[in-house]
Amino acid sequence: MAYGYSIVVTGAFGVVFHFHTKPSIADILLFCIGAALAFAGVNAAITRGYRSRFPDEPAIVIALGTSFSAISVTAAVAFAALLGWLLGGWSAWPLASFAATLVYVLALGVEMAIAGEAHEAGGIDSDDAEQQQDAA
Repeated sequence: MAYGYSIVVTGAFGVVFHFHTKPSIADILLFCIGAALAFAGVNAAITRGYRSRFPDEPAIVIALGTSFSAISVTAAVAFAALLGWLLGGWSAWPLASFAATLVYVLALGVEMAIAGEAHEAGGIDSDDAEQQQDAA
């Protein structure tokens, strides 16, 4: 997942740069802030304000889900390209990185849900999966 996101953020920067060459240091920092704020918002939402832990899928389900990552990565970078093309000035930098991050995380969630449904180990917390393997 981190590998996929590193592709997304690099690709998003590249497509925004394509439309807005010679970014200032402030533009680059705004790009970073946009991406970081999106991740902070997602983390706050899925942990219900940092009050609850969300279950981990077993490694095999995560491996299956991340094998679909070409879809989430491409969708995120394409959305950043669209915003880079539509928006003028400094606003393209934080908004494209924010949107690319959200698109990636949401699409990755869909990919993981598909993987969880497709694989027999899906929906089992990784701690529970280890306990079940130990019992067998």
